[in-house]
Amino acid sequence: GDAAPAPGASPTPSVDIALPGTAPAAPGIEPPVGGGWPADFPRFGPADRTQQVTDLPGLGFSFRMPDTWRCEPVASTSGFAHYSCGTPAGQGPKAGGDLIVRHCPVPCDEGRRTELRTAEEAFGLQWIRSGPFTTWAQTDRVDDAPQYGMVYLSYWRSVPEGVLDRQLVLRMTAPPERADELRKLTYSIRDVTFTI
Repeated sequence: GDAAPAPGASPTPSVDIALPGTAPAAPGIEPPVGGGWPADFPRFGPADRTQQVTDLPGLGFSFRMPDTWRCEPVASTSGFAHYSCGTPAGQGPKAGGDLIVRHCPVPCDEGRRTELRTAEEAFGLQWIRSGPFTTWAQTDRVDDAPQYGMVYLSYWRSVPEGVLDRQLVLRMTAPPERADELRKLTYSIRDVTFTI
């Protein structure tokens, strides 16, 4: 195995995890408060027109999203994949945003997870803890306008029974009447990453 870094030294990541280059304008409020997962969040049902997304390089999981949505690559490196998912331009009100998976350098402990979380834009919302490795926040106002916003961060193991080594960032907005689409999408992603 690799030698442990000297006390106080930062391990140099062997992969480019592409942290944001600038501090977020409105990071989430730390520390996360307890709150669990909302019991009233809807899930995709048989009547919802969805597509199964299975082939996005760098994600490592499949999920469901509305059948009219598309995911376009934004950037990727050996330890990072960033997609913009949502309604295509010109097809109704804009809904969607960022879907990011990055390597979480080992040890992906509480300190590291907090460091990665504070680097993310989160609409200035209070983080809510849902289990040991998941935080989320939602709002009905974004940039002082009526708009639904969701930020969901989770950490998981890329290898079953392995070490915690992946971070998921989902940050999306939608018109208020389409908020349930984002809630269902988040639930779909939570269902698969929560069990990995």
